[in-house]
Amino acid sequence: MDIILTGGHSGIGLELTKMLLQEGHKIGLIVRSEKRKNDAITALGNSDQLDFFFADLSKQEDIAEVARSIHEKWDKIDGLFNNAGLLADKAYYSDRGYEMQFEVNAIAPYLLTQQLKPLLDKAAKPFVINTGTGGLHQQKALDIADLKKPKKFVKLLGSYLKSKFALLLLMNHLASQWPNIRIATVNPGPNKTDMTSGTGMPGWLLPFRNLMFSGPAKGGRILYSSAFDTKFHSKSGTYISGNKMKSVKVVLKAEEVQEMVN
Repeated sequence: MDIILTGGHSGIGLELTKMLLQEGHKIGLIVRSEKRKNDAITALGNSDQLDFFFADLSKQEDIAEVARSIHEKWDKIDGLFNNAGLLADKAYYSDRGYEMQFEVNAIAPYLLTQQLKPLLDKAAKPFVINTGTGGLHQQKALDIADLKKPKKFVKLLGSYLKSKFALLLLMNHLASQWPNIRIATVNPGPNKTDMTSGTGMPGWLLPFRNLMFSGPAKGGRILYSSAFDTKFHSKSGTYISGNKMKSVKVVLKAEEVQEMVN
C-alpha cells in the first residue's frame, strides 16, 4: 500500500511507521524540517520505501503546497494517517489569529485530507485514520468561538481536548460526504512520548504518566489495528477507543463546518 503519515518521525507515529515499513508498504512522511527528516532516517534507516514531504501544518499555504508535492510524486494514496499533534503549555496563535492547537490538531488534518482526496479516490479501499484522544464520545457540545479564541487557557483538558473533539466532528462530516473512503478517529491511549513529558502536560498528571502510561509502541499498534483490523471496516465516521467503536451524538451542520474552517 501507499501510505501518507503526519507526525511519523517520533512517538507513536514513529512506531507505526516502523510497523508499516516492516510489512513492505510505501510510506510518505510529512515533516516540518530537515532535522526531523534526519531524525526519522536515523531511527528508520534510509529506505527506498520512504518519501519525505515538508510542511508546517499550522500554515494553510504549507498544507496546500505539500498536497501539490504529493500529487506530483504519487499516483494514489491507500491510507492517510493524520497523526501530527500539538499539546501546548500556553495560548499560542496561528498566522490567522486562531488558537494553535485548533489549527494543528483539527484544521490541518481536515484540509490535508480534503486536498489529498483525489489520490485517495484512486485506491481500491482507501482509509483515513486520525489520532484523537480519550473521552471524545462523552463531549456534549462544541463552542466554535471559544475553540478559535479561548477565553481561558487550560492545559490538556481545555483547548487540546476541544481541538481533538473538533477533529472528530470535522472528519465525521467528511465521512458523511465521502461514502467510498473509510474514516476513523482513534484514541491511542496514554503513551510515554515527548509530548506527554513536555510542558503541555499538567503537573499533577506527570506522576501518573511515569507510572501508568504505556510505551509508544502500544499507541502505534492501536493506530495500526484501527486501519487494518476488519472489525473496524463496517462503518465510516467512527470514534474508536478501548478497541471499540463508540457512539458520538454531536454532528456538525454544514454552516458550522464553514465557521470552523474560515
